[in-house]
Amino acid sequence: MLGKRAKSSTRAILAISSFACAAVFFAAFAHAAPRTKFWNITGDTVVKFELAPAGTTNWGPDQCKNDSDDSVDDDERLTIKDVATGTYDARLSYKDGGICFAKSVKVVEGKIFSIEKKELIDCTKPR
Repeated sequence: MLGKRAKSSTRAILAISSFACAAVFFAAFAHAAPRTKFWNITGDTVVKFELAPAGTTNWGPDQCKNDSDDSVDDDERLTIKDVATGTYDARLSYKDGGICFAKSVKVVEGKIFSIEKKELIDCTKPR
C-alpha cells in the first residue's frame, strides 16, 4: 500500500506525463498543416522561382531558397512560403540560364499547383 506522499507524487508524475503527451500530440498536428507547394513539370531544373500578382512585375522572393539545394528538379515539389491564395504570374529561371514566364497561375494556400512546359511563354532560350 502506498503512503499519502507516494500517492501524491504518483499523481503529479501522471499529470505531468499526460500534459507532455498532449503537448507533443498537438505540436505534431500543428506541423502537419498542409503547405502550399509548386510541382515542377516543365521538364527542366528551376534554379529561381518567383511569383508576382497577375499582370504586374512585383516579383516576390526566390522560392527556390526554400529548398535544401536551392533548386527544384523536374517532377519535384517545392514548398512555397508567404504567398496568399490568388492568381499570379511566375518567372522561372533554369539551370541552363534560360528564363520563362507562366501567366495567371492559380495558387491556393495549402494546395499543390503545377506549371507544365506547354504553359511557358516568352522564354529567353528554347525549352
